[in-house]
Amino acid sequence: MRTAVHQTPPQPVTVVFSWNVQRGKEKEFMGWMHGITKAATRWPGHLGVTTLRPPGGSGIYHSILRFDTGAHLRAWLNSNERAEWIHQLRGIAGVANSTKATGLESWFDLPGQSFTAPPKWKMVVVTFIAVYPLSLLLGAFVSPHILTVNIFMRALLFPVVVPIILTYFSMPFLTQRIFKRWLYKAS
Repeated sequence: MRTAVHQTPPQPVTVVFSWNVQRGKEKEFMGWMHGITKAATRWPGHLGVTTLRPPGGSGIYHSILRFDTGAHLRAWLNSNERAEWIHQLRGIAGVANSTKATGLESWFDLPGQSFTAPPKWKMVVVTFIAVYPLSLLLGAFVSPHILTVNIFMRALLFPVVVPIILTYFSMPFLTQRIFKRWLYKAS
């Protein structure tokens, strides 16, 4: 008797760094940020970096670093190359804070606003509300018409179509309009 081992695929990982930049060192910091970002892009699994400048000159910059897996992120964070870049930052800025996040948080971003991601149980509820109707609609209206298609192509339908619909339509509508107050109210 064989037992199936189900492995969940690795999830993208995001780290948000808050940098406390010394007054008058903003240009040096942005040059440093450009250099470390370019270095990070050469590492396996790098998905991008976004740097947010502080409103009103507060001195706190935020950078959002994304990797495809936790292992790739740890490899970059623990690398000698990154350590050298961090060493160059002395006298310019210091890390004020860093926070790790999993892939789900990207569906719960509010464009142009800075919010902490909602509790995971709320993310699960809203994701279920988005996925369940899609599953019903695909099962009722699409599946009967593709029964003669190769099973591999049929199986490809759900993981290709659903993430696109969720990322660009369902989740922005649910998180930014319908459930915004519930998701982001103070805990």
